[in-house]
Amino acid sequence: MNQPQPQQPPPPTLTNPRFTLELEFVSSLANPYYLSHLAVTYPNLLGISNSSEEGDATENNKDPDAQAFAAYLAYLYSYWKTPDYAQFLTHPGATLRALRLLQEETFRRDIIRPDVIEGLAGVSINDDQGGTNPETGEANNEEGKQEDETNNNRKT
Repeated sequence: MNQPQPQQPPPPTLTNPRFTLELEFVSSLANPYYLSHLAVTYPNLLGISNSSEEGDATENNKDPDAQAFAAYLAYLYSYWKTPDYAQFLTHPGATLRALRLLQEETFRRDIIRPDVIEGLAGVSINDDQGGTNPETGEANNEEGKQEDETNNNRKT
């Protein structure tokens, strides 16, 4: 009854090759267009099937590579969200959001759709530059609020 020990994350030092490799990979996940590239180039890893039958997606007939990649993403998220590791992320908000979303099977399937990627890109850009609140459509910064008021005044 030898159960495999869960793999331990690499020590968070820039001299550790595994740490730097995983840091580079998770950092690239902050880019929605990289997620799109993964979905288009490696659809099997994300559980994107070519069959149109939704009912066939049971645990038993899922691609083993997709299951392994989902487990790897869960492993990465489990420790990159901790302060000891997150401090090394250049864009922690976008990176951790992508890792969190990648935990969801439906998101992994849907990122092949351009509208999903564009939505992520829009949220990322607006979060960094003020922009608009995706839920309300209202401006997040003073400049955007003034622009919204000007546009509203023009309509009346």
